[in-house]
Amino acid sequence: MIFTNKMHHLKQRYRCRLLITMLITQIASCAFAPWDKSVDKNKTPEVQVAEAQDKISKHPEVTVNRKNLLVTNELASTKLLRQAEQARSKGLYDQANTLYDRVLDFLPDEPSAISGKLLVEREKSQLKRLDKAIELADNNKLEDAKEIVHDILLESPQQIQALNLQQRINEKLAPTKAQPPQLKPQFDRPVTLELRDANIKVVFEALSRATGINFILDKDIKPETKATIFVKKARIEDAIEMVLSSNGLQKKALSENSALVFPSTQAKLKDYQDLMIRSFYFTNTNAKQVSTLLKTMLKTKDIFVDERLNMLVMRDTPEIIRIAEKLIAANDLEEPEVMLDIEVLEVSRSRLQELGVEFPNRIAVNSLIPITTVTSATGVVASSTVNTASQLTLGGLLHLNQNRFDVSPNPAVNFRKITGDVNLLSNPRIRVKNNEKAKILVGDKVPIITTTSTANVGISESVQYVDVGLKLDVEPRVTLDDYVNIKIGLEVSSLGEKTITKNGATVYTIGTRNANTALRLKNGETQVLAGLILDDERKNASKLPGLGDIPLLGRLFANQEDKKSKTEIVLAITPRIIGNIRLPEAEVAEYWSGTENLITNKPLVNLPVTASPLSPQDKLKEQIRSRQSQTNAELVPPDATQEAPTSQPPVATPAETSKSQNVPEASPSALPQQGELQDLPPPLIDPSNPPLAP
Repeated sequence: MIFTNKMHHLKQRYRCRLLITMLITQIASCAFAPWDKSVDKNKTPEVQVAEAQDKISKHPEVTVNRKNLLVTNELASTKLLRQAEQARSKGLYDQANTLYDRVLDFLPDEPSAISGKLLVEREKSQLKRLDKAIELADNNKLEDAKEIVHDILLESPQQIQALNLQQRINEKLAPTKAQPPQLKPQFDRPVTLELRDANIKVVFEALSRATGINFILDKDIKPETKATIFVKKARIEDAIEMVLSSNGLQKKALSENSALVFPSTQAKLKDYQDLMIRSFYFTNTNAKQVSTLLKTMLKTKDIFVDERLNMLVMRDTPEIIRIAEKLIAANDLEEPEVMLDIEVLEVSRSRLQELGVEFPNRIAVNSLIPITTVTSATGVVASSTVNTASQLTLGGLLHLNQNRFDVSPNPAVNFRKITGDVNLLSNPRIRVKNNEKAKILVGDKVPIITTTSTANVGISESVQYVDVGLKLDVEPRVTLDDYVNIKIGLEVSSLGEKTITKNGATVYTIGTRNANTALRLKNGETQVLAGLILDDERKNASKLPGLGDIPLLGRLFANQEDKKSKTEIVLAITPRIIGNIRLPEAEVAEYWSGTENLITNKPLVNLPVTASPLSPQDKLKEQIRSRQSQTNAELVPPDATQEAPTSQPPVATPAETSKSQNVPEASPSALPQQGELQDLPPPLIDPSNPPLAP
């Protein structure tokens, strides 16, 4: 009775404890309820954040409220930022700005919202510039439009509208891709010049009068330099370039109508040549390889490679930078990939037939001696006989009986036939980049133990793992005509017989079949490789001597075993090209690169210019120029231009220009004095036709 009462009290105490535990668990689950269940999803993110902040202000000591505030901030900001990104991608910039501001209201330092607002402002600015570029392109001002698009793509390389406009501009410029960038329209008209052994300063004065360009000559230009030029209806820019290149000079534009002319020496190039710094970020190619390419092709030296960002920084002239952009655009192409569908089928057939009587083929005398023991534990006598191994003696041979003879194997009648068909199918699919190796292993790694015995050290063992199964190595190379050249290495191996060495190590015989080939397949074409056949046929016969050789009856005294096995491996491979090589546009595939000593993005001599139709007034002026040129050639004596004036003709007044452009001022002695202009050859242009305004 006492025991029953104790059990009753224990049950009541257990029930009370269980009830208290369940109550605490329910309270804790309510306190730590998930955020999604405690928040009304119909409320705006700002209201949800405000409610979470209000809970903290009322109960700051509750840790769960802080956790809920952090979760609320995270979910609310993520939702608003996702909506802002969608609005920005659709071009709804005002809506995107509003969403970013809503995030910054409760998270003032949210980096995604701050960067998003900056991106919105940048894209709005890009759209304005893009509209300007479209307007210029529609007005056939392709070079100006191309420059604007170039600046936009420097900021956003994936700007779709800018890329489309760039492609449209390049298509329009493609027929004239061999021509260098055109000058302003007033400099695009043809000019005719005929000067023989004229002083270089006289030549530039004539060019200045004909073009309206102010030429400032460097003080280191040799005054005795003479030039001969005969051009008829050539572009003004071509005429200037021919004079400069034939006399070892270079020019630098100072403004729209002013140019500095200086000797083409390394010292002067370092003084006057402007340099640019350009950063290139690569998507597909390697920065080190591009660095080697630029050093080889453009002879540039100031290059820095950042392997961490896969980017390259170079410093060179604007012309070389433009050529580098085209080189990189032609090399930073997305590599093609190949999806290989591979099917490996292994078909095995085996046949085993064993029929006949198996007779003993060995009789031996055993060395076991029976020993009888008698035991009595409870008074009952029991005896047992145990065969004990003993060395056979001569006395034992004299007392042989039927129990001392053993025969092996035991006689048996065999009649069995075993048939086996095995089909092993492996169907891996692997995606591999162009010119990269891919390896497939379907099988096991079998441990091979190697034992090494060393004097005075002992025996040591090492384990090596050998791949056993199906091993396939492929290396594809995609061509432009949608073919895939594939190098294939196939190996099928299997474990053979097990052998135990003297040291107790276990080794296996590994059977293997290999095939290596190279083939060319069309995209989506399936090629089947077969013929790896292993055909094994064995016949074993165990007969009684003499009796087993009797025709027909001999089968009663023999055991015949026939075993056949045949294994064939079939490989089917199908390549599927994923994104073949996309050839670059013609503009970046072929372009001018200057001469051996001077790298530039235009040729030394341009293609013949086709002038636009002249108005009647322009035709009259052209006739006057032509007649005046003929008159000059007839009236000027041959020795009129052999002695050049000792002072510089009035090509330009460099005082103000040189100060503003940081170029050396011309000395007073180099400027033309009053009365010296009359010694110059007659001008080659119509006096009634003033130079074109810049």
